[in-house]
Amino acid sequence: MTGRRFDPDELRALIRRVRQVELRSKKAVNAHAQGAYHSRFKGRGMAFDESRAYVPGDDPRHIDWNVTARTGELFVKQYIEERELTLLIAVDVSGSLDFGTEGATKRQRAAEVAAVLAFSALRNNDKVGLLLFSDRIERLIRPRKGRGHVLRILREILAVEPTSRGTDVAQALATVTHLSRQRAIVAFVTDLIPAPGEQAVGDGGAWERPLKVLQKRHDLMVIELEDRLELALPDVGLLRLEDPETGAVHVVDTGKKAVRDAYASAVRTDKQTIRARLRRLGVEHLHLSSADDVSVALVRFLRRRAKRAA
Repeated sequence: MTGRRFDPDELRALIRRVRQVELRSKKAVNAHAQGAYHSRFKGRGMAFDESRAYVPGDDPRHIDWNVTARTGELFVKQYIEERELTLLIAVDVSGSLDFGTEGATKRQRAAEVAAVLAFSALRNNDKVGLLLFSDRIERLIRPRKGRGHVLRILREILAVEPTSRGTDVAQALATVTHLSRQRAIVAFVTDLIPAPGEQAVGDGGAWERPLKVLQKRHDLMVIELEDRLELALPDVGLLRLEDPETGAVHVVDTGKKAVRDAYASAVRTDKQTIRARLRRLGVEHLHLSSADDVSVALVRFLRRRAKRAA
């Protein structure tokens, strides 16, 4: 847990929330998610065992060139499956993740995503680790197994009070890349809202290089959280808006259609640019709207990934 002190009511509310997330996610895992997770990831890790003489039909990509050069005969590398994999969950806890209008904040929905994945990994006998980030690394929990460990991860996501409300996605990507020496499964959970003044990844900004490195080293999926109210301003006249990450306050006349249209267009352009860049880089991406059922959408996503990997 964090060093924060909770009063009894806060603590009871937190425990209740964690329990609710656990029950919903376990139900999804028991019914659907476990099979999707298993079919995608079970046995994906491979470890070198030994070299042996080449026989017709062997995959030439597995030729051991060092042994071949030393002996003068063709040898191939033989591998065994690594049954134990590692799931690394990186969760954005910047100020914008505390926004939510349809029964849950984006951070609460991030906890549900983490729960479905973590309990699936637990059923698969895999280890789970957690990285929480803003514009700095807020928490790092090393990969371990066990229900108690997963519950700690959920508590941290829901309860952490970040020391900063900004976002530095590039730093988080670079950090999670080096958390496992072996190839791991990485779930990167964020709302894909660039920090003020930061170029979007679609414009070749600070995200691109660490994203490429992470994708090359690990099995990466980006899970984007979005609240529908963020996409358009309501027509309510003068509206005071505060940036949750910088604290900057703006008064906007939402009664003007041109203002609402300009806002919606800017948000849409930013999102489309980033998503297009992720597609071009071949990053597997799930867009989760506040209208979506987290478990259902995540299971469908995992099944699509499993089919592509088959």
